[in-house]
Amino acid sequence: MRIKMGTSVPKTGTTVHLDADQAAYRKAIADTLRRELGHTRQAIKTVMRWTGASERTAKYWLSGERGPSGEHLIRLAQHSDAVLITILTMAERLPEQRRQHRCAGCPARDLVLQNLGQEWKLSEGS
Repeated sequence: MRIKMGTSVPKTGTTVHLDADQAAYRKAIADTLRRELGHTRQAIKTVMRWTGASERTAKYWLSGERGPSGEHLIRLAQHSDAVLITILTMAERLPEQRRQHRCAGCPARDLVLQNLGQEWKLSEGS
């Protein structure tokens, strides 16, 4: 008589640890979106409209449980200056004095973005 072997996967070595940078990224994007859009259902719908993501996905992003990647992150940055500045800040691409201007309602936001555009044009020319 043969012994029946199970199809279960052994549990050793399957623990996945969350990297601190991933957690910081998710929190930064969630905080930025909540600061700009608020905590309402309208915020979820706005994120869905901007990115084409599902309602559940938008809720995950706003709660900080998960973070947008790739195309969705680019679409968020296209619609939200605050997200763009957060991304540049996390990538350490903004000088220290500009990091304080992350919110959409900040009066210096346009100046920050204008200066970024000028710097990009200069770097393309060299």
